[in-house]
Amino acid sequence: MKTYLCLFSAVLLAGCVAEQTETAISGPEESGSGLGAGAPETTALETVDSGSDHDHGVYKLTGENTQVLFTGTKKSGDNHSGGFKNLSGEIVTAEGNVESIVVTIETESLFSDADRLTGHLKNEDFFSVNEFPELKFESTSIEGEQEITVTGTLTMHGQTGQVSFPAKVLVDGDTVSLTSEFKVDRTKFGMNYVGKPDDPINADVDIRIVVGESQ
Repeated sequence: MKTYLCLFSAVLLAGCVAEQTETAISGPEESGSGLGAGAPETTALETVDSGSDHDHGVYKLTGENTQVLFTGTKKSGDNHSGGFKNLSGEIVTAEGNVESIVVTIETESLFSDADRLTGHLKNEDFFSVNEFPELKFESTSIEGEQEITVTGTLTMHGQTGQVSFPAKVLVDGDTVSLTSEFKVDRTKFGMNYVGKPDDPINADVDIRIVVGESQ
């Protein structure tokens, strides 16, 4: 089966809407349905025995088996999508349940559905990839079993804040499937670019995270 991961460095993330003279991003009321060309290929998750208890596992996350995607809109409803190609991290499980999630994303690996938009997202209006080459999410608590609530710290654009998001997860032998859709307010992480006064960019960005054999 093919594997996928869409996650937003509650992951998370912020975006931008491209135009002829300027671009910017923010989240729509409903998340986008996909990204088109540029999304990374996915492969099977790797499982590592974390100790003597075989009910424990460490599932390595990479840009090949995990996707962190975003969709943003302006007030007019114009929207664009993007994501990140390179990331690392792990999901730790115990007795079939998720115990923790850690993800580090390389911001330079950002892509979108428009070249001009990609460049704008990487500059100082948004991710400032030269100054902040990584963004990171680390869970502090996970509640539930197959339908979970993940809470943790998101460090993005040099600022750290707490985020919480729902996810559906299934641990089955040496595979993990996880999907999540949620919103992140980019302005809480110092991304305050507003775009045109008569058609401003929404502050909320839709994030979609998918891990494992969920599709």
